[in-house]
Amino acid sequence: MKNLKAFSIPELLIVIGITGVICAMMLTVVKPTDKYLPYAYYNAYYTLATAAYNIKEDARDLQNTEGAEDVDKAFPGDMENVDSTTAAKELCRKLATNPNPANEEENKLGYLNTTVYNCGANFKTVPIKGSDSDFKKENMAFRSSNSMRYFISPMQKVTVKDPLNGNADVELKYFLVWVDLNAERGPNTATWNSNKKKAIDIVPFIILMDGTVLPTGFPTTDSRYLTAHVQYSASNTEQFSQSPRPYYDSVIAAFNKNEYPVHDVYSLFSSFQKALKGTAAEIKSYTPSVTGFDEKCTLESVNDAPICTIVIDEKKKF
Repeated sequence: MKNLKAFSIPELLIVIGITGVICAMMLTVVKPTDKYLPYAYYNAYYTLATAAYNIKEDARDLQNTEGAEDVDKAFPGDMENVDSTTAAKELCRKLATNPNPANEEENKLGYLNTTVYNCGANFKTVPIKGSDSDFKKENMAFRSSNSMRYFISPMQKVTVKDPLNGNADVELKYFLVWVDLNAERGPNTATWNSNKKKAIDIVPFIILMDGTVLPTGFPTTDSRYLTAHVQYSASNTEQFSQSPRPYYDSVIAAFNKNEYPVHDVYSLFSSFQKALKGTAAEIKSYTPSVTGFDEKCTLESVNDAPICTIVIDEKKKF
């Protein structure tokens, strides 16, 4: 009788461990499950926010540097007489690292490691509307090293009244960046599914000229993607609200739909929703769980500066 050699216990544990890792990777890449969504979304948000902040700081550092190009002394698009597509291309160049840089200057650009880079001659924008047909491979700005795909719309403008300055109009330039959380895998859609049974994998973010990144669109109403807390003033004994809420609900609790374009851009929800009407970033139907101020955020007058803000909850472990 022929003896069969079996796996030892250590070998079996190694095989099980490797199998588990592969299954987890397949889960995150193939299907945008409810369990994976908040981690993927926060990863995309945090990565963009960190990169945009660094781009703004780089521009500040170069403002008084002799020999620096004017385009490098400002955040992409934050210059006079720059067209919206050129601004989007410059944002792409400063967000993404080129894995095959043409020169040393290009090698210094970018904060997101990439495996596919189309921020040069092949750069294309996607329409602000964000139709599913727009998110084709040939329209991708770049693909990051974690396989997420990034698409950039041309620079936009929105005008918001400032209640802290006599309701004077404040014009804000911004970019809409779309991130495909699970690469080329399906469903490859940015169109909100009202029954919420099927997760949407292409999500939009707003990037402002001050380097702030704002969540927008359907994820702000769905706690499967992100949640936020209200942050109270320093004079309050509590620092944050007790329970996490959808981002949109926290905005209402902190600002009660008042908007402060200079004081706190996290309050700018209604104006962006009006600007994005008819796009995949529009919230067509949603009833928030709160209808006004958190009691610790209430103001005596609409002309008072807000005393609260919001903090996006971290999701770093999967």
